[in-house]
Amino acid sequence: MKKLLIQGMHFIGLSGIGWLLDFCVYAGFSAISGNLVKNNMISSWVGVTFVFFFATRKVFQNKSKIPLSCKYLIYLFYQCILILFVSKLLGIVNTEIIKNFKVMLILRYSPILSKILITPVTMILNFFVMKGLIEKL
Repeated sequence: MKKLLIQGMHFIGLSGIGWLLDFCVYAGFSAISGNLVKNNMISSWVGVTFVFFFATRKVFQNKSKIPLSCKYLIYLFYQCILILFVSKLLGIVNTEIIKNFKVMLILRYSPILSKILITPVTMILNFFVMKGLIEKL
């Protein structure tokens, strides 16, 4: 359990950096395009690649004979499905924010607020998928 908590803390740190990269790209795209699904799909690849690259070297131990390049392809496939799902969810959350809040500041930044609300779910899912993929496969 201690090892899992330590790995989780390190992964959260790396994911935080990856999320900042993702968030900056997402915010930049959101400033020029209103298509949240497309913006999130593009920006997510930046964070995903960063986290995979560093987590496989700093957090998880690859003791299997399957090369990391194959595991990366599997992880990218998983991310395609997750990013598509999360991007759709992002659009739903954004629509609900716009429908239910009348404060102009919230409405102006609703795409960014939506991204912030969804991120913890994806971080937790990514931790367990990466741990299983890197250490168990």
